[in-house]
Amino acid sequence: MIKILVLLLPIYIFAAVNPYTTLSTNEKLEVVINYFINEELKTKLPPKPIKEILKDDGANMDPVKYERYFNYVQRLKAIRESRAAEQKNIDERYLGKIGFYNAKLKKLKKFYTKKENIYPIINNSINKGFKIIFGQPMIKDMVHYQGSDTVIVNLTASDIYRLDKFKNRRVKIYIYPYKVENLLQNYLKSNTIVNFKYDGTYLVAQDISVFYEDEEFIGNFMEKELFKIKLDIKINDDIFTPLLVNNKLDK
Repeated sequence: MIKILVLLLPIYIFAAVNPYTTLSTNEKLEVVINYFINEELKTKLPPKPIKEILKDDGANMDPVKYERYFNYVQRLKAIRESRAAEQKNIDERYLGKIGFYNAKLKKLKKFYTKKENIYPIINNSINKGFKIIFGQPMIKDMVHYQGSDTVIVNLTASDIYRLDKFKNRRVKIYIYPYKVENLLQNYLKSNTIVNFKYDGTYLVAQDISVFYEDEEFIGNFMEKELFKIKLDIKINDDIFTPLLVNNKLDK
């Protein structure tokens, strides 16, 4: 089961001055990946219930001309009782909304403790984290040998926030021969992502996907030593904190 802990990430991680220069590559990736995971989880939450406000019904609370005192007292009592009853109804409806909201939170928390449900969010956050730490993945220096059904490229990353430097890696991409020439001429216009596998402890680069003209080309790393880091997923437990009632309704 994924550990539920608190994660706080200062916004200034994206600023020009990098306060994380002393952190290792693993630590930097862990910080930003966890940040994106928690930010995406927040988007899955239902909207918080809103308590109604007792509206002024327009009743005149002041004595009217020629109104007998007894009648005024009775009228005032009736107005106050009516408003108290309506306030009670508002409070009870809000309590019901809170209960419904808390039940949804509990269900969501249980849902996202399952690997198959949290992993799509993890994978999305991994790609975002990679881009923050290393930059935008891209391929360059494409080479094709005559008669071969593969091309060789260097996987690199363009600097964005300059939090760490990515070590270029050689990749072999399988491609149909009749598409080679087109890709050779235009591969710089393609989009690249690195595909990772997370086993609950380690994050390992599996291969890359190169997207060009609505097609996906899979590239395999030629080096035996894969990109691998230890990753501890920390989901902020505050995200699923229920609304409580302690003599006073939480807003």
